[in-house]
Amino acid sequence: MSHRSLAVPGTVLAAAALIITSAAPASAHAIVALDGAPAYAGKSSTITIELQHGCGGNQLGIDKVVARFGKEFGKIKPRAVAGWTAKTKRTTDGRKVIWKLTGAVPAFNAPTYFRMKISWPKEPGVYGVPVIQRCNGEVVRWEIPDGPATADKPSPPLYPLPQIQVLPAR
Repeated sequence: MSHRSLAVPGTVLAAAALIITSAAPASAHAIVALDGAPAYAGKSSTITIELQHGCGGNQLGIDKVVARFGKEFGKIKPRAVAGWTAKTKRTTDGRKVIWKLTGAVPAFNAPTYFRMKISWPKEPGVYGVPVIQRCNGEVVRWEIPDGPATADKPSPPLYPLPQIQVLPAR
């Protein structure tokens, strides 16, 4: 048997494995959506933070969410979300928005959306928004900066940091 005939089945198996792993469900993460409007430096717009489901360890729905914004951000005003209260607090390194559940705990697989009006940083760039979700005491932190794959880390990381591209003012 030639080396070439051995290589073909190996290539087919590798391609099949790639297709199978690509079809597997993606791991969840905190998603920041700009609601169709670009983020322009020094301007304001509305964004949505989406959490796709509760915490995986206890399979319970979310009961608290905290989003942290650096000092570069201006005013942040959370919008009303049915069954949740929201408040904004200043911190030593910026602001945080805290949503606490006041209604029934959502199902584990129910996506939850948190909208807010936000004043963008005055300088263009990429800004991270660490998000923490809690489910009956279990905490999931979406705060690891994404980046290219390395020998020791696949891309994206297991708990990726939601990031926002702020464009130069128009």
